Amino acid sequence: MARKKIQQNRSELILEAASALFAQFGYQKTTLEDIALRAGIGKGSVYLEFESKEAILFALILENKQTELEHMRRVVSRSDKSPLALLKIMLVQNVGEVFASVRQNRRSPEEMAASGERVRLLLAPFFQARLSLVETLLQRAQAAGEMNPAIDASHSAQLILLALRGVLPPYEASATRVKLQHQAAELLELLFSGLRVHASGGSL
Repeated sequence: MARKKIQQNRSELILEAASALFAQFGYQKTTLEDIALRAGIGKGSVYLEFESKEAILFALILENKQTELEHMRRVVSRSDKSPLALLKIMLVQNVGEVFASVRQNRRSPEEMAASGERVRLLLAPFFQARLSLVETLLQRAQAAGEMNPAIDASHSAQLILLALRGVLPPYEASATRVKLQHQAAELLELLFSGLRVHASGGSL
């Protein structure tokens, strides 16, 4: 039991050290020696937990995505606002979290391209879970009479996430978290105008 706790603590130390170094110096300039020194352990101990620097990065990415998913589920569980309002809150919040995560664990475009397929496979369950949460809120909007019941909620969920790719990486040099979240909110309002049921009894 004690050995398992030591291993867990060591893994956490490595991830915390790597996250801080990637944020300060960038992924490319950070070495495993740097991470070990920051974590206060030997380089060999790093290899006992992770096979490479890229494996550490992937663990950080997955950790970030799991946190994002938890935040999204919390929004979905709320009942203080309409389903479409909650969907907007959830997705705008997520756009900001993605931006912060990318900026924190930055890599060069060449490095990301080289491991693109591996990253996509790693994050496939997250993307599927996010799609499911969006679809759930759209179905709730239909049940609440907020959204046109004739619209395919599943297809609409896919289109909404597709439209949001414009405020997800890769980013322009002038991108900021506030700017991207504002753009996401405006885009979602535009999309929702085609989903809502209006006073006349139909949708736009």
